[in-house]
Amino acid sequence: MEKTPFDQGTVELIAYMLTSARNLMDEPALYGPFRLLDGVSRLCELVTESGHADKEFLVKLKEKIDNGKYSVMTDVDSFTALMDEAVLDITHLLMGNKD
Repeated sequence: MEKTPFDQGTVELIAYMLTSARNLMDEPALYGPFRLLDGVSRLCELVTESGHADKEFLVKLKEKIDNGKYSVMTDVDSFTALMDEAVLDITHLLMGNKD
């Protein structure tokens, strides 16, 4: 059986997630949520490029995350609000409401 090679972006995301998990053992607590949001942004990009998803939704979600994720360093309340909004966005999509 021939092995299917991984897409480079997929391997890079796996490496990012693994190294993030390891580094979180020694990093401040707020790095965890940041790294997860950044991972979602990276995954949105991979899935969008593959053409296997709602591109418009993922592009908007990625932009929202990328525009606000660094607030973790300066404004924890804004960062928390970003995570709340992202959760609501995906919940609406799952419920069939894209607005």
